[in-house]
Amino acid sequence: MTSEPLAMGNVEDLRRAETERREQRRRARENGTVAPLRARRRSPASGTPAGVTDAHAAGDAAPQPFLLPPRVAQVLGRVADELGEDVAVVDGLSLRAAAAADPPRAVAAEAVGLLGRMTALPALRHLLDLAAGGLPVLADDDRVRAEAIRSGRAPAPQTAPETVDAWQLHLEAVEARGRAVLSTASWQRLVEQLPLPVVDDLIDRGSLRVHDAPHTWPEQTERVRYVRARLDPGRLDDTDIEALDWQDEECRRILAAGGTCEPVDGRHDEWSLRSALLSGEISVLDSIRSAECEELPRDLADLVLSLQRIRQGGGVDNRLGHDRSLFGLLEDCLPGKRLVSGGTAFHYWAGTRRLYRLLDDVHWAMACEPQETERVVRATLQQAAVLRNPESRGAAGAADREARAVQAYLAYLHARPGDRVRLDQGVGLLEDILKRGGGRRGGVDGEQRRRMHALSELLQALRFKSKPHDVLNPYFALCVENGSSEWGQGWRDLRRQVPPEQLEYINGAKDRIRRIETARRLGDDGEALYELPLNEQFLWVPDVRGELLHPAPRPLTRRTPPSTEQERSWTAEQAAQEIIGRCAARLRNDH
Repeated sequence: MTSEPLAMGNVEDLRRAETERREQRRRARENGTVAPLRARRRSPASGTPAGVTDAHAAGDAAPQPFLLPPRVAQVLGRVADELGEDVAVVDGLSLRAAAAADPPRAVAAEAVGLLGRMTALPALRHLLDLAAGGLPVLADDDRVRAEAIRSGRAPAPQTAPETVDAWQLHLEAVEARGRAVLSTASWQRLVEQLPLPVVDDLIDRGSLRVHDAPHTWPEQTERVRYVRARLDPGRLDDTDIEALDWQDEECRRILAAGGTCEPVDGRHDEWSLRSALLSGEISVLDSIRSAECEELPRDLADLVLSLQRIRQGGGVDNRLGHDRSLFGLLEDCLPGKRLVSGGTAFHYWAGTRRLYRLLDDVHWAMACEPQETERVVRATLQQAAVLRNPESRGAAGAADREARAVQAYLAYLHARPGDRVRLDQGVGLLEDILKRGGGRRGGVDGEQRRRMHALSELLQALRFKSKPHDVLNPYFALCVENGSSEWGQGWRDLRRQVPPEQLEYINGAKDRIRRIETARRLGDDGEALYELPLNEQFLWVPDVRGELLHPAPRPLTRRTPPSTEQERSWTAEQAAQEIIGRCAARLRNDH
């Protein structure tokens, strides 16, 4: 009686084991790891299917699956899920591994094959988890590299590697993001192989800089040309600019070479506008509307608005008044008959130039319209008065000295015979500068001092002259510059304009010039003249190129969109693929 329950328990155990074996075989058939069921031929003698002796023999022939470690089974389950596969794939893998000579290695080989169907970085994380679960998927060096990729703590790259693989490129890319010093060969590799938006990122954050000297790299490819344009455009030649289709730099170089840029469809861009202003076409300012200014670079738009305001009678501000490259343009925008006054270098320069233009008008009026002389002299003295200042250096000092020389000259012209007070005032204007001594003491040095001293002596010698209204320089009487060889043409022009009673005036000036030139040819010093200006170079338009109208080469604007996460992790992806491929090859060879 006691043996019956025990027998019943054994039967139940056998039944459950058989059920499990049948379920395993069913899943194996679904996975394709065993052949599907087919109708079996029965033996004619016994009626038993051919090849089957008894039920117990058939049950013993069923393969037993390899028992996977729990963590490995979990990781493979996640892999199957991410690949969209049924979890039965894992069961089939364990069944096939059971028949192998080395089941763990067989599982590793098939697992790496599954991971090869995934994106490399997620696959690498699973690979590390499989290795942590005890599966022999990674060699030691590959495991170290995989851990570095997953953690983001990469070691320094080799400085002179024998071979350059994806791992070396990844290490160099990580090092570059940290602003490390890389070799020329490393930078060349990164520029050529990284996604271009990532290369632009390196430039924008200052990792790849001008001193990395891309113009010296051995391979000057299209990408290197782009990098050079972004870092050091001044070293590019015209063929490079054309290859880049870089219109702004092409126009900039045209202006720098003295060429012109034309508006497109009647509308000015920044380059055609600069070209027009450099050519003195200030009327272009009248056609620029506020909406068009918004399309210009900010500094150029501010200049246009300032010039438009000056043309309408506004003042020149302190910023523009000290930019010597704009002096000529600012002067062209000033209203013609306006008194030029102010405290900037431009105001002193432009005011002095206007002073001498007015002095030319005085001489023309003395020859052609004597009745207008007083009015023009008054305007000249007004301009001279606003240029007077206590400063002895720079543009202010130069303008003050020129104004004094003109005031002394006009004082002599308007003095009556014997008017010692007016004549002494004229001499005093010059002597006040000469008494100060050299430039360090508030006076003047060099050629200007010599000339002021000569003018002072001339005026002192003429104090008792019977005709103080005589022009002290016959070249001025003919409306030409002192010592000009064009005096003959000046005399002919005036002869057709002066009234008859003034012919004696201009003919006398012509005769004086002839006597002076004859004396000079004979080696004589000749007649002393009142020579103005004191410093002609101060009146010249500055030959200075400024950033507003002649901008320096500017780096090419980035032409790529912001980099994506996929692009930034591209080298890590390539290094991960390299590790997975190497693991697959090793396991395949071992298997």
